[in-house]
Amino acid sequence: MKIVFLIQNLYGIGGTIRSTVNLAGALAERHQVEIVSLLRTAGEPAFALDRRVAVRDLVDLRADSPAFAGADPRHAQPSAGYTKGEAKGYARCSLLTDERMAAYLAACDADVVVATRPGLIAYLARYGTDRYLKVGQEHLIHDGQSPETLAELREHCAALDVLVTMSEGDAAVYRAKMPLTRTSVVSIPNGVPDPGIEPATLDTKVIVAAGRLTPVKRYELLIESFAKVAAQRPEWSLRLYGKGTEAEPLQELIDDLGLNGRALLMGARSPIETEWAKGSIAAVSSKLESFGMTIVEAMRCGVPVVSVDCPFGPGEIIEDGVDGLLVREAAPSAMADALLRLIDDEPLRRAMGAAALSSARRFDPAEVALRYERLFAEHVRPPRGGPRTQPGGTGILTRARSLPSRGRRWLARLGAPALSSAGAGRSRGTDEPIVAHCLAHADGGLTIRLADGCLPPRNAANWSVRLRRRGSTSAITLPLDAAGQTCLERAGNRLAEGRWDAYLSRPGQRLRRLVAGLCDTRVLVNALPDRHRPLETWTPYATEKGELSIAVHVRTTHAEVTDLLSAPTRLTVHGLLVNLPQGPLTLLALRRGTARGPGEAAQGEVVLPAQSYLDGRFTCSVPYERLVAARREEQETWDLYLCPVERGGPIRLGRFCDDIADRRAVDLYPRHLVGDAFARAAYTAANELSVQITTATAG
Repeated sequence: MKIVFLIQNLYGIGGTIRSTVNLAGALAERHQVEIVSLLRTAGEPAFALDRRVAVRDLVDLRADSPAFAGADPRHAQPSAGYTKGEAKGYARCSLLTDERMAAYLAACDADVVVATRPGLIAYLARYGTDRYLKVGQEHLIHDGQSPETLAELREHCAALDVLVTMSEGDAAVYRAKMPLTRTSVVSIPNGVPDPGIEPATLDTKVIVAAGRLTPVKRYELLIESFAKVAAQRPEWSLRLYGKGTEAEPLQELIDDLGLNGRALLMGARSPIETEWAKGSIAAVSSKLESFGMTIVEAMRCGVPVVSVDCPFGPGEIIEDGVDGLLVREAAPSAMADALLRLIDDEPLRRAMGAAALSSARRFDPAEVALRYERLFAEHVRPPRGGPRTQPGGTGILTRARSLPSRGRRWLARLGAPALSSAGAGRSRGTDEPIVAHCLAHADGGLTIRLADGCLPPRNAANWSVRLRRRGSTSAITLPLDAAGQTCLERAGNRLAEGRWDAYLSRPGQRLRRLVAGLCDTRVLVNALPDRHRPLETWTPYATEKGELSIAVHVRTTHAEVTDLLSAPTRLTVHGLLVNLPQGPLTLLALRRGTARGPGEAAQGEVVLPAQSYLDGRFTCSVPYERLVAARREEQETWDLYLCPVERGGPIRLGRFCDDIADRRAVDLYPRHLVGDAFARAAYTAANELSVQITTATAG
């Protein structure tokens, strides 16, 4: 059977895209599957696709692509076929997308076409034919749609064979509020695969949330709840993954509540599984959830979920008090109480995590795919006006003779006759990305493993991973074993400080940059350095392009920042001394670009007291007014150092001993008006601590 999924933009990040990729991969076990992306905005999809799933792009909007269609005059004309009520999607569509989708659907040779959002349902209703089963998926609940969208959906859904909602509660609403005489309304949840990593250990002091930063996710409620948690359990932190229109107001709320350094907006991450595994509790604060993809993702990693009991998904996924907690009242105090319950009761947290891991298996894509197969078999029928036909065939079962053997076995299981033919899957192209997973070990070493589908052929020899230090010729080569795996051990491998990029090296071929797959760095969360030895940290991460790199820090002595408090008048720093004896300290603020020396000391330095403790801890404070008074330019950056009074030179303050390779866009602090200038604490690209001073009139 050939199954086609219509999706708006396969190259973005979102629950609909992820669930479609999961379902397509599961169905590809037994069927020919294609994803048709209306738009293409990037080189590769953000989510890993099963190699057997074909991809077709209709309108390429990449300005550097030979197939770029954004300059086509038809793309400047408004769409006549897309749902106008879906404003954001409609704004990206045009007469060109209308024409290309209409042409595709007219010639489509599929048995089933599935449209995954209202605008695509409109396209399927307008341009689809009776040669194939027409299925709509609704990933947003009925009552979450705009009135204009619902009015259009009512007309378009009537042209479908089946409308699939993500929850039974929402299906009931559709049946009641949108009676459809010809269209069956059924509920099938999204599928979430096994994450492919070990379950969470639940011993980190981290609460994790993930999703689009939009008003419907109600993250302001979660942040306000966490403020109450942090007041009682200051050692716990909140990590919120995602991007969207609410990023700036949410950061302002974090600033207003003084949660900087504790509540972090982490940005979008894909894959997300390793980030769930870093948490001990997952949190969901949505106003509505048609399903709750992130709930199941967290549960599949063994993380118990605290969720507001919103319509409709959470209550159909979580068994309250068994594998998670449902918060009946959408109030910060109620959610904070539920979070504190799991924080304070470790045995309960672990029991719920184990139950979540077990119960979430019912959402495995293979199980969900079986439900779709039964649905398709039940609803495949001759359309009104005659049998469902295709060129060269007399009906859906006759056409199955051209299916691969796995498709024929599926039909046989449904009672169809055994048919004879064979098919072949797609092969990996030479320019397809080489994906590698990376696992950080407690001893500081790393394991790098090529993903399935990227492994060397049996007759290949001397494949290896090459690590090359950015900006230099320094490189090391690590041989791959037969399983496509190599270990970077501390013993015998010394990496100089800097960023090291990972490549696949093959004899006689150019180096290929490795794309980061699962980057499991949970052992680095809440890590502290050995304060009696020189510092050396290796932190693997995905770059902005999604490529695998390693951030390396090597310091003979070091001042590790463990906590910051940015008050309106001063910055207070707490930390841990590394490989330094106990003794008196001073804090040095040095204007960037100033060479430290006797002639510049009065203008380029501010020296302040610092205090050290017998256990290696230190604390120091920077009054912002001192830096404002010493400024010479409208915009200046002051770098912070600790200076042992009795020995050695200045030691740069930084935060290296955790899983965050680049803190600049994550660990943010507010700017404070001090006199006629603004002062803001900030980390550098190397995760070193500085203070930025900007004259108010300079912005």
